[in-house]
Amino acid sequence: MGGLTRLALLTGMLALTATACGNSKDSTPALPSLGPTVQPSRSPNGAPVLDQFTLRSDLLDVSAMPAGFTALDDPPPGNSGGAGAKTDPAQCANVLAAIAVQAPGAAAQAAAQFGGPNFASVDIDAASYANGGAAQAFSTVQSLLSGCTQYSGKDADNTKVEFRLGGLNQPQAGDGSSAFQVRTTSDGLTLYTDVSIALVGSTVVQIAYSDAKEPDPQQLSAMTAAQVRKLRGAAGP
Repeated sequence: MGGLTRLALLTGMLALTATACGNSKDSTPALPSLGPTVQPSRSPNGAPVLDQFTLRSDLLDVSAMPAGFTALDDPPPGNSGGAGAKTDPAQCANVLAAIAVQAPGAAAQAAAQFGGPNFASVDIDAASYANGGAAQAFSTVQSLLSGCTQYSGKDADNTKVEFRLGGLNQPQAGDGSSAFQVRTTSDGLTLYTDVSIALVGSTVVQIAYSDAKEPDPQQLSAMTAAQVRKLRGAAGP
């Protein structure tokens, strides 16, 4: 779905709950701090995946999703996701953008998306790199986050949207993994997104799980582990 669709979902949530009671602003404590940049547990190896169809076939299918989810059409080629073109700071528009957008030069890229009940969604994108580029891409994606713990943007109706980003405790997966959470708030309503990024040989994969309530972190852990297992055959041992 990407970040732009998440903003559309947030707009839909606002429309459906505009007359409901008790929709106060998120008043929970500050999000956990981001942890240190994760380094690969070993030097990435394996030949890159060279075509998007092979890489797409190694992304999770609906059987690995939480209960009640259905598969949606793949996003169009080149879809960047992220918060959109205008955020403050400007570079934070790339938070949740596809790996291949954040770290150009991929040999192949692919994405899948799934929809669940009550505005929930799971977005998966992966990019494969030659000549050791996956480790650099993994580092590049992590390096963006520290400067984007709090930022703002506007949706299609020019309504201000606030973003908060913090750390997320998840087990290590693949040849290195990192996780974080994003809270997207507009007019007092919040969309919660938990994200994992994993390096698997020559491929970097990102899984973003969004919901109108805080997602179960164990479900993200299970999806990440399943995705790493499925990529092993295409992205090295």
